[in-house]
Amino acid sequence: MRPTGAANRLGTLGDPAGIIAPGDVGTVVAMTPPTLRRLVLLIAAVASFAACSGDSDDADGGDDSAAEQPAETTEAASDDTVIAGGGDAAEDAIDEAAEQLEELQDAVGGGGASLVMSDGRSWTFDAVLCAFGEDEIGQAGAEVVVSALADGLQLYASIDAFGHTVSINDIEDFENPSVSLSASQFSAELLGIDPEPIVLNGRQLTASTSFDDDTTDDVDGIDGTFEATCP
Repeated sequence: MRPTGAANRLGTLGDPAGIIAPGDVGTVVAMTPPTLRRLVLLIAAVASFAACSGDSDDADGGDDSAAEQPAETTEAASDDTVIAGGGDAAEDAIDEAAEQLEELQDAVGGGGASLVMSDGRSWTFDAVLCAFGEDEIGQAGAEVVVSALADGLQLYASIDAFGHTVSINDIEDFENPSVSLSASQFSAELLGIDPEPIVLNGRQLTASTSFDDDTTDDVDGIDGTFEATCP
């Protein structure tokens, strides 16, 4: 995935989940593209699902404190927030975003997801969070966002104004991730394969495509199949 794509996504979202500390706003930190992507996807997921959780509680009249807590911590931030670095600030932001997503997933998650790679690796997630449409996701052109956390990994998929994205990332080992695979519309176009591999059928998503492995210097993609069922 090109770094500018991730940066543009963050520029569109600002920091709607209030994850970046006020003192860090506007600070340019030297962040590697894979790290930037992990942070961007976590922030995007927190923003989408915290909003959904809040809307659901209002509609149902419920008072589930576990579901409400992440939404209550959400606060608006400047749209020109810039993150381009790393270090402790980036690692803390990733940890905080992951914690918020875990709380939401425990409270309102369901369904499941899997990613199976042609090299023999596979991951299964027993619960996912999903948001559908611009109103739920809070981003123009967004169609669906799916996130699942388990064992320190995040599986993420989206169809939005930036195209189709499927990824799995280690969000616990900041310096040496055990896994960092991504399939984006930009990389698909470079490889000359289908740039829109995700098939959305009701509340089910499937995709068979080639993934970039950011833990190696190998430029060849790895074929993989993604499936998710939203609650």
